[in-house]
Amino acid sequence: MPELNPDKTYTAQDFWNSRPLLKRIKLVASKTRKSPHAILGWLMVWMLTRISYETTYVTEVGKASLNMLFLMSAATGGGKSAARKVAQDNFVFQDLGLSCPSPVQAGSGEAIPDSFYVRIKVKDEEGKEVSKDEWINPNHCRIFYNDEISFHKGKAQQNSSTLEATYLSMYSGDHLGRTLAGGKGKEVPAGQYRAITVFNAQPENDPFRSDASMASGMPSRLLNLNASNPNARADYETASSIPMPPPFQMPHFGRRGDSMPPQFRALAEMEAAHAEEDFLANEGLREHGHSHTLLTRAKTACVLAALEGRDYLVIEDWHLAGHLIDHSNAIDTHIKKTLNAAARSEAGKAGAILGIKLGASDESKELYAIERVAKNLTNHAGKCGYDLTKKHSAPENLEPFKVLSNKISSRDRDLIGPALESIINETTNKKDESNDR
Repeated sequence: MPELNPDKTYTAQDFWNSRPLLKRIKLVASKTRKSPHAILGWLMVWMLTRISYETTYVTEVGKASLNMLFLMSAATGGGKSAARKVAQDNFVFQDLGLSCPSPVQAGSGEAIPDSFYVRIKVKDEEGKEVSKDEWINPNHCRIFYNDEISFHKGKAQQNSSTLEATYLSMYSGDHLGRTLAGGKGKEVPAGQYRAITVFNAQPENDPFRSDASMASGMPSRLLNLNASNPNARADYETASSIPMPPPFQMPHFGRRGDSMPPQFRALAEMEAAHAEEDFLANEGLREHGHSHTLLTRAKTACVLAALEGRDYLVIEDWHLAGHLIDHSNAIDTHIKKTLNAAARSEAGKAGAILGIKLGASDESKELYAIERVAKNLTNHAGKCGYDLTKKHSAPENLEPFKVLSNKISSRDRDLIGPALESIINETTNKKDESNDR
């Protein structure tokens, strides 16, 4: 077994200072009062359009598509669309004929395969004019951009909608579409296209954190990026004396005359991480809702390498990608808390929050919810090997806690901590009462 580099963690400052491009992104974001994560996200999107659709991420298990899903999260007016414009104005990609056509907003899963083709008129062997479908661009590429998430939610909630399922398939590079009777419909062969999807969403309006989406693994396929900058004021003041740099020419990435496109081969540290992930999955211990997080991190590492013009990975790519996944997970947690709070608030307005009738106080509603979650935890703890008399941070409870948490509905996960504390407090109180007697 080769000696492996330990996973390195970065502070935000360390991350943005780690590479010249990241420094420049941070400066441009500071000068324009925009989010550096959103700007980096758009640069990743545009770089992916220039990576050959045949280029994959290769591990000892096999090949994985580099197609990705991005979610830009911010409140209304928080800078989601503005960050894209700033990125476009300040970072220039060389156009070698592989640049992707303008982004499209898909109305249905069935319509997505159509987006890859254009119908042209040609003459057949007999000289007759016939229709023929051709790829829209040489890299078989499409960007799907959902600027208004409510449009996606409306379409996705239709009974016949296959939008989310199609996005899941695109992430994996699976076959898309089908040919219908009469030659209608389109098909996109597996592994023969590059697809990047971007969602702009407000935390309270996010459509991908439901139990159904969690079960499908959709959240773990998303790279969530904060499209607002909570430190904008301080960043702007710090950069006030530094002139805005001229537009930056991005490094070239693409075919270099090779007979086959370059492949991003996993480093030993990445192979070890994938192996551990497989072991946990087989043992039923993988953290709920994170089935594809590691692969999303690996894809992110590949794009970070491409942004430097490299067609191979170095360990820093993997570590920097880990920082972005930590950022993504923090956004995921924030979105879930926002949605859970909104759901309980709406239920309360209807007079049925967590089983409490109209007129109950907010405090009693919360206590009732904690009590209900505590009962569920107590019922499952023994089977999960969890010791309810000890904190969940106790070494012997770390792994059982992951299993136990998966037994609780996603809408109640933010109540697990308070519920466990209430169980410990109740046990302590009973002991004290017994001692007093």
